[in-house]
Amino acid sequence: MKRLTLGLLLTTISLTGIWLLPARDKQPAPSLRPPKPATVGHPSFLSPHFKPIVLLKDTLFVANTPADTVDVINTKNGRFIKRIPVGIDPVSIAIRPDGQEVWVSNHVSDSVSVIDTNPASPTSLHVIATIQDFDPEKRATRFDEPVGIAFADNKKAYVALSSENKIAVVDVASRKVTKHLSIPAQDPRAIAVKNGKLYVLPFESNNKTQLSGGYKIDGDLVTFDAHQHSIAHNNILSLGHVVDIVKHPRVPDKDLFIYDTETDRLVETVDTLGTLLFGLTVNSRGSVFVAQIDARNDANGRSGTKKHGLTQLENRPFLNQITRVDFQKNAAQKPRFLDLEPLPPKQPDPKHTYASPFAIELSPDEKILIATAAASDKLFTVEPDSGKVLGEVKVDSVPRGIALKSNSKGQLSQAWVLNAVANSISLVDVSNPAKPILKTTIPLDDPTPPVFKRGRIAFNTAFASSTASFACASCHPDGHTDQLLWVLKTPIVSGGNQIQPRSTMPIRGLRDTAPFHWDGIPGDPYGGNNSAKVHGHTPPNSDPDNPESSARHLIDGGLASTMLLDGDTRRNDEGKVGLLSKKERDEMARFLLSVPYPPSQRRAYDNVLSKRAEDGFELFHIKGNHEDKPQPNVCGNCHRMPFLVSTNTPGSGMDAPTWRGAYDRFLILPQGRLNIIDFDFYRRFAEKGIPERDMWRLSWRSKPRFDPVWEMVLEGSTGYSGSFARQLTLNHNTVGQALTHDLLMALESSAKEGAVVLQVDALFLKGKKPIPLTLQFQNDRYFQIDGERRGFTREQLLDLAEKGSFTGTFTARHGSQSGFTFHQPALWTLSALHKQSGRQHFPILTQDQKSMSLNARHVTKEALVIVNGRRVSATIRKEEAESISIKLDSLPPNGINFLQVQNARGLFSNDFIFHVADKTGDTAKSLPEDPDQLRNRLERVIASGSLLGIRNLLKSGDIINRRHSENGMTPLSSAAFHGKAKVSALLLEHKADLERTNRDGNTALHLAAFMCQTEIIHLLLKNGASVTTRNHRREAPIDTVAGEWSEGLGDFYQVLINSAEVDLDLATVQKQRPQIANILRRHSNSLKK
Repeated sequence: MKRLTLGLLLTTISLTGIWLLPARDKQPAPSLRPPKPATVGHPSFLSPHFKPIVLLKDTLFVANTPADTVDVINTKNGRFIKRIPVGIDPVSIAIRPDGQEVWVSNHVSDSVSVIDTNPASPTSLHVIATIQDFDPEKRATRFDEPVGIAFADNKKAYVALSSENKIAVVDVASRKVTKHLSIPAQDPRAIAVKNGKLYVLPFESNNKTQLSGGYKIDGDLVTFDAHQHSIAHNNILSLGHVVDIVKHPRVPDKDLFIYDTETDRLVETVDTLGTLLFGLTVNSRGSVFVAQIDARNDANGRSGTKKHGLTQLENRPFLNQITRVDFQKNAAQKPRFLDLEPLPPKQPDPKHTYASPFAIELSPDEKILIATAAASDKLFTVEPDSGKVLGEVKVDSVPRGIALKSNSKGQLSQAWVLNAVANSISLVDVSNPAKPILKTTIPLDDPTPPVFKRGRIAFNTAFASSTASFACASCHPDGHTDQLLWVLKTPIVSGGNQIQPRSTMPIRGLRDTAPFHWDGIPGDPYGGNNSAKVHGHTPPNSDPDNPESSARHLIDGGLASTMLLDGDTRRNDEGKVGLLSKKERDEMARFLLSVPYPPSQRRAYDNVLSKRAEDGFELFHIKGNHEDKPQPNVCGNCHRMPFLVSTNTPGSGMDAPTWRGAYDRFLILPQGRLNIIDFDFYRRFAEKGIPERDMWRLSWRSKPRFDPVWEMVLEGSTGYSGSFARQLTLNHNTVGQALTHDLLMALESSAKEGAVVLQVDALFLKGKKPIPLTLQFQNDRYFQIDGERRGFTREQLLDLAEKGSFTGTFTARHGSQSGFTFHQPALWTLSALHKQSGRQHFPILTQDQKSMSLNARHVTKEALVIVNGRRVSATIRKEEAESISIKLDSLPPNGINFLQVQNARGLFSNDFIFHVADKTGDTAKSLPEDPDQLRNRLERVIASGSLLGIRNLLKSGDIINRRHSENGMTPLSSAAFHGKAKVSALLLEHKADLERTNRDGNTALHLAAFMCQTEIIHLLLKNGASVTTRNHRREAPIDTVAGEWSEGLGDFYQVLINSAEVDLDLATVQKQRPQIANILRRHSNSLKK
């Protein structure tokens, strides 16, 4: 096929924004001089695994997930043969039946890399194809988060698309997806083919548990009226209801799907094999073995009827099991559960636990099961009929894969084990299954920061629990959630009389979202109300300037409660209740704050939001859903930017949960109070496997008008360009495909803009000896990163590919500023990050006003500005506190637009809304015309300290001396109260009235004095503020600080400091009050003279 005409090369006109300096006028012209190669970064996504290690004769293929390679090892001598670059986060490997290819699923790249394993081929041990599936119009993947791979034969393969809840059927010859098998269950990962059948295992299978709601109360399965609780009334705290967790027989629990590989028709479904299903193997007779953990969340679920708590859970939230399913005449028999530990109330010996059974394989004679316990760091052997554990051996941290090797007689001899978190290979002698022996451990190349790795190990170890039978990661697998309800040591809500069941939450994206639980209590650096104190004020329990302290509060609480057996009084080396040392806890805290969300599921590879996603952002944050009420319900008022969360909800104290990652969560409320099988709508969803979109549509009452919000969820930024991790393989077979050219140009554009590092793992097929090179796209050319530093144009590579002289896999890799120490930039409107402070007011720009003010975190001096998916020329300036201003050199089209900031070589911010209008008049029409609304908006901007924002608002109306509609303050008083000296000076320049009083008669000087704002006091006195004006309590400014200090006065100050986030502390206030009184006294005396 002739390759397509490329037309004009893309040019890039977007430029960097410079911190405190004007933007550069133009980018440097392309140079033929080889630039310094860019450093590639490796974000840590905690991707899942299934069969990440396989053996082809004497050659071992290992998914090195952190390094984005497949490492090839000679098992005869343990030496590395090669490290093959593949996509981002390789997690599963399968060998084609004829042994000519190895396929690798890349979980974050949404692709499968095909490696040639024919030793006679010139491309042997190189990637020769990339399998993926894009929507040509949306430029978004339809192959999201692949895991397991299985071959029906040499012509057809299956790939488990975990987040899609589908199996892709792939034609091996054409590398094309021919169809999908829809799985009516959650997160298919483990798949296998045996004797003409495809076995599919969904990971999040649930266990028939739900809240005890329904229509007819029976005191057992139904203890409250679900319609009254959840539909007629939105009873967030479940007040007045008796609420349990129950196992309901009508809740679907489909755990194993079996297909005929010839017809791809479903032939059998097997229920109730466990809860979190990790590993799968099938013997020659069709018996299925599943490594799994079965949740016991119903064991202490009667918190309403029986006042259950953690005591009844017995520190055994999960049973570690292998489930066996036999078949007779193709019909599944009743599953058998092989218990690896004694059942409660008996407790296991902590030295002989097998927490989180993960990988599982059969010996060649099928008489022995070889498995790993991922949370116990063990390989163990099991008799498959009786379930008796025969032997065990300690390996490295979090073993997730096994490859078995036989001796010359076909007898089991070796187990090669991939330890996923340690990122190492353990070689175990299993010739005597009763006494496995660790022979050696081989470390793999690992770019993971050591502190992150150690924190992840602490998170994954079962030795954090009294019984050593479960880990923190058991409820939060791969940083996600088990999607179950639990009764833990949650404080009883205000007005309640029982512990409320709560769903677990993801640990992804925790940074900047404190506190860390539905009830607004663990790790709360702000204080305020929470579900246990709805109408009061609770002081902070962590330091807002030290995010790790919030994570430590969460960890310490969990280790002292959920992870500890009732009566276990052990303390660690710092005297904290529970297991794990101070060092382990500190490292886990840093780890927890560094786990990212995966890239957006459907963001286009050109990084441009779809029109439907733009509409979703506008509906969610601005227009809202009217719901037959006079005022719209605007989701964004509570689920606020940057990360769609907030705390201190009035009336309930609950946290507003994040919408990030909603496409992978079906339990959508803290109690799962809509996931109740008596509801007809939920029953229909449950029978289909609880599609996430169907569940979340309930949030807007399933109104089609609001459906674009789902595209916002699918496309909204989680920190990465839409081009990140995308791949293509260019060779003679693909050079003529339209996708090749469109994707290649998009990746080059992103690389030019600094969004990604476009790297090519190339093979030049010249003569008898192929020449491997690694290239990077820089300055419009592909330069060799080492050696001769040769450069190639795109046209040259296309020509070579057309002639069959070149094959290369292009991967959009991350820049060097990735992961642990580099946090996602956050952009939001001028208000406190965590507060539910009403409507978000997004900037409006005109040709006369090209600057916008907003709040930001984690924005570096070298940050770049992105508008509508493309880099633009702009200037970023740091203002007071967390506010910044961004000035665009030129404006995008009128209407709604989307801003991002990208730290150079690093992460992208969330998508932030701004508007463009023709002229100031149009802006005025777009802004609220009510002066009270303008004044209320000014209040938030004053608190943020944004001088640019204040100037813009003062132009919009006569509000310089207008009182706030709620707190009654004048702008000058607000600035004095918040300690904003520069703002106070700006307001005085605009003729703010020094003697204009608040509703209670206080002037700005009264407020500045009481809040001990020395600099502002001097400013006000210099400008003629009166020291004799008295408020409604007949107090002059000096009287506000003349009284004696008392405990009650200190409590009052603390409430003000916490609620208004004023930068003061009680010790400073107590010390400064007499000093302020002296300043005012001296000034008064000077006037008398």
